[in-house]
Amino acid sequence: MSEARAEIWSLPDFLAWESHQERRWELVEGRATMMAGGTQAHALIAANLIVALRPLLRASSCRPVGSDLRIPIPATGNVRYPDVTIDCGRFDPSAHDASEPRIVFEVLSQSTGWYDQTRKLRDYEGVPTIRQYVCISQSEPRVSVWLRSEDGRFAQQDDILAGELSLNIEGGPISLALTDVYEGTDLLPASRTA
Repeated sequence: MSEARAEIWSLPDFLAWESHQERRWELVEGRATMMAGGTQAHALIAANLIVALRPLLRASSCRPVGSDLRIPIPATGNVRYPDVTIDCGRFDPSAHDASEPRIVFEVLSQSTGWYDQTRKLRDYEGVPTIRQYVCISQSEPRVSVWLRSEDGRFAQQDDILAGELSLNIEGGPISLALTDVYEGTDLLPASRTA
């Protein structure tokens, strides 16, 4: 595998280099940063999101996608790979970027929670098509949500500890049950497996 260069990358140079790498890298403030693996809880929550979202989005032009699609951030020059994205743009089978990311989900850990809720929040706020940013804890049943306000900024909502998460997509809001998000994690009583 090629090693990342120490100097600052431009977005086009990074994208050309990254296309030949075996592993995924993000571009953060001009530096290539290898993405680390996650825990079983992280992987299960991300998989649960995609499974739960797919039937809810069937009647729309939107689709849930995993962490294989990147989101370039024009304002900062960064490149992010969210855990789950609801993409509502044209489907291009050969594209590596989300075509029109509408809602972005990050599964938090103790080591990344602060970063996801500050620096990644700032980056995602710089993509006008993203209307909602959702951070999901993997250590407790807690979902933090930011909605894009009329001034174009993300406004944090009250954390969701139980019940349902309301998602704003084309055609109106849909509801995602937290029991579906946390299924199999033992964090919610109804999510415990038999």
